Amino acid sequence: MINHEAVTDISQKQTKPLVFDFVNYREFLHASYIYLNTLNPSFSETAFIRKAGYGANSRGYFKLIVSGKRNLSSSAILGFGQALKLSVKELEYFENLVLFNQGKNQKDKAYYFEKLSSKIKGKETEAYSILKSQYNYLSKWYLIAIREMVSLKEFKNDYEWISKKLRNDVSPVQVKEAVEDLLKLGLLELNKGKLSQVDKLLHFSDSSLNYTVVNNIHSQMLEKTNQLLDRDDYNYRSASSVTLSCKKEDFAKIRQEIAKFREDILNKYGTEINGLDTVLHLGVQLIHLTEPVKSKGE
Repeated sequence: MINHEAVTDISQKQTKPLVFDFVNYREFLHASYIYLNTLNPSFSETAFIRKAGYGANSRGYFKLIVSGKRNLSSSAILGFGQALKLSVKELEYFENLVLFNQGKNQKDKAYYFEKLSSKIKGKETEAYSILKSQYNYLSKWYLIAIREMVSLKEFKNDYEWISKKLRNDVSPVQVKEAVEDLLKLGLLELNKGKLSQVDKLLHFSDSSLNYTVVNNIHSQMLEKTNQLLDRDDYNYRSASSVTLSCKKEDFAKIRQEIAKFREDILNKYGTEINGLDTVLHLGVQLIHLTEPVKSKGE
């Protein structure tokens, strides 16, 4: 017999969100509001944001923050920390998480990621572990190279061999960490001791939404290219460019042609699966050497 009076609706139970479990502060704030609203159904988003120190005209502002349309200021970070009664360590993590998420360039993100890492040391979560692997993939050129290397016909799942194949520019320890990151991200898989790519082609979307991420990849590869231009003989490198004057609207047309060229190269040479013996990087740069002519309203 079931004692219905003793039965509790488990679905109604909510656990207070722990900031260390999050790698996106907007998700943390949203989860925190859901928790507070569960405890008190009359607790509104407006009440939450005013508790964090926002003024009387802040109605609807919480949705803008959660959706990424508005960022947090230093005072707002402290305000939400106080509203959620975060401890000193939790507030430090929350502050660095906000600054990392809102970083405008890779230099800023790198700085706050390191601070973020120091605050979570010993409390690493699965979400943070994946974030760190993603960060490494987008900031260390050799992770991209190793992902491609596993398709080589002579490939050996040996850190010393991979290090030597990468011209000793990467240590065996770095190779080991890179492989672990690639496995964690699901970009490689291990079957009976053999590494293989999960997907043959991996596309990065170059857009205004993620240009800071893609810029970091380009920066890494440009630096590597600059090193190899001095190291390799003419027959083992290719560097060429064109400088021209044109109409401002031609920029978009040329960029589209470059994208098509890049896609053609990838589809023609990047889909082979047999007899592969080398890894290449093709970089095509299109930049304004004069101040860009902007349209009205830009």
